Amino acid sequence: MFQQTLADRGLTRRHRQVLHNLATAGPHDARTLTEKLRPFWDEGAVTLDEVTTDLEARRWITHDATSGTYAATPEGGTAHAEVERLVTATRRRLMTDVTDEEYVGTVTVLARMCSNLEPSPTGR
Repeated sequence: MFQQTLADRGLTRRHRQVLHNLATAGPHDARTLTEKLRPFWDEGAVTLDEVTTDLEARRWITHDATSGTYAATPEGGTAHAEVERLVTATRRRLMTDVTDEEYVGTVTVLARMCSNLEPSPTGR
């Protein structure tokens, strides 16, 4: 659902994550962005360079070659606000008639199920 919302605008989750980080936390260099986003950046995903190149082409971010930092532009701030509005609306739709308790219970069970599939030290 979120992927489609973003794809309709030619974006991926990675685009949103980079733009969100720069728009809310200020300028970062590639190393800092990589470290901050590593937990969300799956193997085989679009690369940081591909994302930043695309966001620069849209004029949503700039790259200072001297300092190596990326920063959101005013246009990027506007785009970020629009993307966040869409993500919030999608999240609201997704969570309709789901209580906080149900959500927490579901996430807890799913996390346990994923953990059950991880290799154990005993090989079971």
